[in-house]
Amino acid sequence: MPVLVGLSVVQIFVPNFLQNVGMEYTTAAVSSVLQSTTPVFTLVLAFVFLRERVGWQQIVGVIVAMTGVALLSTGGDLSNLARSQLAGNLMQVAVAASYGFSGLMGKRLLRKYPPLQVVALTFVLGGVLLTAVAIFFERSDWPMSLSFEVIVALVLLSFLYCIGLVSWYSVLKTTGVFRLYVLLFIMPVLAVAISIIVLRENFTMLDVLFSAITLLGVGITEFRMDRWRRSSSTPP
Repeated sequence: MPVLVGLSVVQIFVPNFLQNVGMEYTTAAVSSVLQSTTPVFTLVLAFVFLRERVGWQQIVGVIVAMTGVALLSTGGDLSNLARSQLAGNLMQVAVAASYGFSGLMGKRLLRKYPPLQVVALTFVLGGVLLTAVAIFFERSDWPMSLSFEVIVALVLLSFLYCIGLVSWYSVLKTTGVFRLYVLLFIMPVLAVAISIIVLRENFTMLDVLFSAITLLGVGITEFRMDRWRRSSSTPP
């Protein structure tokens, strides 16, 4: 129960609370960069607590991917990072650290419980905490904000988030925490692709270049030299 409650706090309550409050004090671009530091925290935590192997290849891959995310989120102008507010930035860093801890706790719970149970219980506990805080701080906004369209949007978002989280924990059950969390670097790249396809937003060759840098970093981290050698030495 302590691990389950802790996971509800670091997976559901803290990230959603700090992310949305912090966004009032910083920009979306900076927030995207800072939240993408989750694999960095995960690298350290997985090495310290889970004794997962971390080599120079993984470190180089993280640095390359972080560079791509920073360039993609700021449009190639890294000076934008210095124009945001400190309080909002610290909240977004705390979001990344919280997700890093959630990976370790989730890995422990998955030894005894299936992914769907873990997600269901953390959703209930974390949702209760978020609802209580929202009612306390924003009770005057609830009558105006809870329209039919908002309720439908919340149901759809919750459903998609649940599907994603169950899939995430299903993979985490048989995969190293760090190796899985490195894939979070792909999120800004997917966001750009979806915005182009769905929202018809414009993109530049720099967006393509920065996305390629991000994917290169992920590829460096995920590439297994030992498997490549075995596959290349296997006769056709």
